[in-house]
Parts: sequence; structure tokens; C-alpha cells
Amino acid sequence: MRGLRWALAGVVLAGVAVVVLAMAVRLTSSSSSDITDLEVGTCFDLEPDDDGTVGVVEVIDCADPHTAEVVGVDELNPDGDRPYPPDDELFALADARCADIPPDPRFGILAVAPTEATWEARFGRVVCVALVFGEGEVSGRYGAPDA
Repeated sequence: MRGLRWALAGVVLAGVAVVVLAMAVRLTSSSSSDITDLEVGTCFDLEPDDDGTVGVVEVIDCADPHTAEVVGVDELNPDGDRPYPPDDELFALADARCADIPPDPRFGILAVAPTEATWEARFGRVVCVALVFGEGEVSGRYGAPDA
């Protein structure tokens, strides 16, 4: 009887280990990222939250249909010593950082400005996002024709 209990306990522990391992693999292979952490060339579908903000996005291979791509990143507070600017100044600075991106007629450019909470930690990181005009999708990268 005692041997049966140990065998049962071993099966339960092995099952728990499999579940924990599966969860760890799922978390590490997740392709979700905060939009302000994305790098140039990252494609995704832009789906704003109910309040119109964008936070976490699902990264997509650019060869697959998508609605958005990061086409530039910059820092408004590279030394971490500037105070957080008023909204009108912040948005003007962010827009200016994305203004020199060469045009692609399929896209408009949106400057994603940092929040006050991320201003120092991410050095005022601005992410320039190319958004497909209308409600369409593209396959391939910004500046290159659809695949």
C-alpha cells in the first residue's frame, strides 16, 4: 500500500512538472510585446484598447498580412535628465522625430509618444508606426511592394 502511494505521488508530481514546463514554454515563446519595446522592422496588428491607447501588441511575421510596422524609434530624453513635457510639446516632439521617414503610399505614420510613467525608464522613447490606410492589410515590409 505504501508503494502505491509513492507511485501515485510520483505520477502527480510528474504531471505538475509537465504543466509548469508547458506554461514556461508558452510564456517564453509568446510574441506579445509592449509597443514601446518594439524595434524597427517589427510588424503587428494595431488594436487600440477601449480608451484608444495602445499597450501590448501581438507581433506578426511581416510576410503575413498585418496592419502596422515599426519604421523608426528615437529618444526624447536620452540622458534621462529632462522633465516630462506638457502634452502639446510632447506630441510635437514625437511627431517631429517621425517626420523624416520616407513615405510609402500605402501607409500613414503615427508617432507613439512616451507616457510620464515611461519617460525616465525608457528615455522618452518614441516609436514611429506605419499604419495601413483604410481598413486593409499588407504583406511584406514598409517601403516594399506587397509580396
